[in-house]
Amino acid sequence: MNQTLKSSILLISLLSVSFFAFNFLNESLNQQSNVPQVETPITVTTVQKQIEIENFNRLDLSLKDFIDQELIAISDDCIKFGSWFSLTESCLNEWLSVLNNIDQKSTTYASHYVYAKSYFMSNYQNMKEEDVESILESLEIESELAVWNEKLVEVTNVLNIKNNQEETTTAIFLNDNVIDKSKNLGTSDLESGCVDSTFIKENFESEWVIPENVNPRDEDKLNYGIKIGPSLGLNPLCIKNLLFLILNNDLGWTNVAKKSFQLTSVEDSDYVYIFASPEKTDELCAPIETNSIYSCRNEENIVLNFFRWQEGAEDFKNDMETYRIYLINHETGHILGWKHVGCPKEGAIAPVMMQQSKGTDGCIPYGWPAYETIKSKFDR
Repeated sequence: MNQTLKSSILLISLLSVSFFAFNFLNESLNQQSNVPQVETPITVTTVQKQIEIENFNRLDLSLKDFIDQELIAISDDCIKFGSWFSLTESCLNEWLSVLNNIDQKSTTYASHYVYAKSYFMSNYQNMKEEDVESILESLEIESELAVWNEKLVEVTNVLNIKNNQEETTTAIFLNDNVIDKSKNLGTSDLESGCVDSTFIKENFESEWVIPENVNPRDEDKLNYGIKIGPSLGLNPLCIKNLLFLILNNDLGWTNVAKKSFQLTSVEDSDYVYIFASPEKTDELCAPIETNSIYSCRNEENIVLNFFRWQEGAEDFKNDMETYRIYLINHETGHILGWKHVGCPKEGAIAPVMMQQSKGTDGCIPYGWPAYETIKSKFDR
């Protein structure tokens, strides 16, 4: 067999093997492509971080409930409506006992306030709903304790003042019937205060309303004038009559001054009663500070704050008749040269020259110059 024939046979063999190998490989690939493909599901898991915070430690007894529990010990007769001075010494001691009990517990409640504040600052974003109300209540402890501590200081000071009062001071005691009769002027105008909205004058041409039909000046009498703010709604004739009844009452200043009082024109008067709004009172009383709630005597003017004329003062409670008598007589006393005094003894009637609008210090509110009448008979 020649060389050419051998080469041809070898080439044919190689082609046959290549063809076979190609077919085998192709079939294998086809078989793989026909195998079903199973998709692997992708699972996304969200992990939520759970923040665990400690439970808020509540008080076994809230400060409010503790105080309410302590206040049960205060008897009905010792409930405070006005000034501490208006309470008897036994009542003040009841309060002192209760306030001391509250003060003894204050350290415990103050510590809880600090804890609640710290807890709130650390956990306010994740607080449990059921804890919120308790935490807010605890955060009020500091201011609440300050209020009760102030009461303790006040009661202690008042008791010290009462204990140091001189026993030799003249004190007048009157029964309730006598006190009630003292405000009977024979007119209902004292109770109403002569307030009548039909007398409100808007855009009044004059700054003041002046009562008509006044007397000529009399040197043997104390001559006074009257000026009324037009926006106050006070009946000028009613005010005119009411002041006359108070000033010339047998219980009044006529016993001290040894003169009667009469209404004249403002120009002919020795002094003037001015009924003014709170704002106008501040203006007319300056530099005396009336703070829109007090009246004053400034030179020859007695400026009566309409707020007080209408509302009275705490220790008078709802007794407007006694308060209005007091207000007129107190400021008139300043015109006559009398100065402020204090309560002579607990349970006695208050001197008219005491600043009863600020409190009666345990005395009974009273509107007439009883002490001044007695004192004028001896020395001033």
